[in-house]
Amino acid sequence: MRFLFYLLVFTSLTQTSNSLFSAEQRNVLILFSDNQNWNDCGCYGNQIVKTPNIDLLAREGTRYQQAFATTASCGPCRGVFYTGLHVHANGQYGHPHGDHNFRLKPKVKTIFSLLAQNHYRTGMIGKYHLFPEDTTIDFKPKINGYRAKGMADLADDFLKQKSDQPFFLVMGFHDPHPTSRTQPELGVKVKEQGMTLETYDPNSITVPSYLPDRPEVRQGLAGYYQQISYMDAAIGRILKSLKAAGKADNTLVIFTSDHGSSEPGAMANHYEPGVRIPFIVRNPQLKQESAGVVSDSLVSLLDVTPTILDWTNTKGPRYPLHGRSVLPTVGKTNTPGWDETFLSHVFHEVTMYYPMRTIRTRDFKLIWNLEWRSRYPLPIDTLSRATWNETLRLQEPLLGQRTVKKFLFRDEVELYDLKNDPDEVINLACQPEYQAVRKTLSEKLLKHLEQTDDLWLKQYTLPVSCNTTAADQQSEYKSLFNGRDLTGWTLKRANRKGYRVEEGKLVCPAEGGGFLFTEHEYGDFSLKFDFKLTKGANNGIAVRCPLVDQRPAYAGIEIQVLDNKGYPKKLKPTQYHGSVYDVIPAKRGALKPVGEWNHEEIIYRGSQITVIVNDIPVLRTDLAKITDAEILTKHPGLKNKRGHIGLLGHGSHVEYKNIQIKEY
Repeated sequence: MRFLFYLLVFTSLTQTSNSLFSAEQRNVLILFSDNQNWNDCGCYGNQIVKTPNIDLLAREGTRYQQAFATTASCGPCRGVFYTGLHVHANGQYGHPHGDHNFRLKPKVKTIFSLLAQNHYRTGMIGKYHLFPEDTTIDFKPKINGYRAKGMADLADDFLKQKSDQPFFLVMGFHDPHPTSRTQPELGVKVKEQGMTLETYDPNSITVPSYLPDRPEVRQGLAGYYQQISYMDAAIGRILKSLKAAGKADNTLVIFTSDHGSSEPGAMANHYEPGVRIPFIVRNPQLKQESAGVVSDSLVSLLDVTPTILDWTNTKGPRYPLHGRSVLPTVGKTNTPGWDETFLSHVFHEVTMYYPMRTIRTRDFKLIWNLEWRSRYPLPIDTLSRATWNETLRLQEPLLGQRTVKKFLFRDEVELYDLKNDPDEVINLACQPEYQAVRKTLSEKLLKHLEQTDDLWLKQYTLPVSCNTTAADQQSEYKSLFNGRDLTGWTLKRANRKGYRVEEGKLVCPAEGGGFLFTEHEYGDFSLKFDFKLTKGANNGIAVRCPLVDQRPAYAGIEIQVLDNKGYPKKLKPTQYHGSVYDVIPAKRGALKPVGEWNHEEIIYRGSQITVIVNDIPVLRTDLAKITDAEILTKHPGLKNKRGHIGLLGHGSHVEYKNIQIKEY
């Protein structure tokens, strides 16, 4: 009898618990678009594309005007979306599929696994793009993500399943990506029975400012719009199924995109067309007067996982998340404290390493390109697009509002005034009046990266001011030769007939030469120049040298300039190119063949001299270590602290250009 009593009590408690659990269900439905720009919906002001169901969702919910993907790449973005961690922290640095093989760190928990621990029924339909596969997902049928109607039908099946558990369902549409990778591939990829196709006239489309206005671009946009409308029709079916299942009143619905389009200037970039996305949240518990609100809060896809955890009252992982719940902002036009967001990118494909870190405020955006010295590597999708290939074929100098050159070769730090320069063309990072803005944003960005365990900070340093950038250090070099005349130079030993200027080059002719010195003296410096030798040519660079008519290699110091292979006489080791003449020998093998331009840098600091030829160090020596009395007596110039720089012509044809100096 006692056993029967306890069984009845347990059954009663279980039924009561299940009943309460069912009554308090808080479901989540994610409608996840693929490569869709923020303003390519009717509710965002696009007057061409038809999106009646997304527009209805906006009228019933909250539409965010300032929402961002933290990385404009499909796979990495989904790693952020499902974990609430920046791409630099979650491990899925680039695409997880195929040859790319990036994957989440073992300790990282997905929103699916966290909800499973809270007894949620989870579903993933369509594009998943996460690795390793999350084994906690209950419903994950295989389907082509371009089959929008088929996905809607599967969602209907999921919603009709009898269960007392609350649910979390993600609809990962493959539309509208890509719009066109080759010109014939325009519009909807998989046409399904029962779905109508909207057609758009390419000539009626307004081409966004980041793209060139050409026929192939308009055709691509027409197909892109068709895909969006096709997806929108499927969204309408899913929302009807949600209502028919009686679950619309306790389901949080979020519509967004993984990032902007796959056109050049968008995908895998931190420019607005790549990272600004649509973002709509419908909270069924808010009052009617909160419907249709347009929020100006800055939110990002980092905030999705914290929002779901908040809505479902689910415990998060042991480590801190990088975003926060947007629920306090839903239904409100403005929420204090939501005025900035942070973006992070590492890879797109495995071959496309171009890390970027960004802070975006209401008025400004600061982008830090960590590998700025490298040419920007375009994603495969962009490389194969008609837009990019036509730009190359036509040799167009511009890509939308930006030059092709600046698109491919970027500054280390980019700072844009978004109100006055929405196309992000005028980089203000080194303009004096914006240094305070740059410093403030840089410090905020650095603090955020430190708080989010950005491993890249161990290798790279964000220059907080223009004066600390390598680019600005380069700008500190001053030209010693103006390319027009010998202003700033004085000739000694003029019986050698001197030098002349030809087509922007400073030439020591075979019948000329002598000692051409700078008018100014220099102590510690870096001297850079390009030079071209003729066969057997002999010249030299005097450093810390007095103005003399004879023996500059002894009164000062001479760094040898010589055709090592073609010089007709036997040479001592200290006479080869790059040597401190008659004192310290240089390594050989760095010179290019006669007739080609070489680049050289001579760095003289204190008693140390470094000579670099064509990026190969050929000499590094400390003159203070020379103790031989005979050498010091013969070369008193070794102890000079300052002096002139000179070209020491010996009757050989040698050409110079790009002669620049920076003093330390």
